[in-house]
Amino acid sequence: MKEGHDDSGVLPDDHPHVQLYWDVTPIWHDGESPDEDLDWRYSCGFSTGFVRGIVMAVMKPEWAVGWYQSVRQYYLTHNHPPEDLQSWQRCADETARAMPVVMTTMVTQTPHPPSIVSQSQALATEDLQ
Repeated sequence: MKEGHDDSGVLPDDHPHVQLYWDVTPIWHDGESPDEDLDWRYSCGFSTGFVRGIVMAVMKPEWAVGWYQSVRQYYLTHNHPPEDLQSWQRCADETARAMPVVMTTMVTQTPHPPSIVSQSQALATEDLQ
């Protein structure tokens, strides 16, 4: 997260959108900074959409996989070689490293084991391997 950011007190520092705004937006936008390269409204919209996409993927994983397949097919049939889509895997990996998931229980906090791969993720990424 960017130190000393000033959002005019709109969101508390621990709000998920703040971390997405500073840490994830540049990953998915080729390193462009939310405060220097991108309009702040765009970055806010991106982080909000990112959160809602995660919620949708968790609540309706079969829909998310189907939509991913549709988007992928569109790109491949509209002059994008498969190599263009490999950046999606890189961005996903960088996002996971930038914002590691911690499972919280009543007793301990432990990192989410990376070996747990959902069926949805396996379906969505099988064609990238």
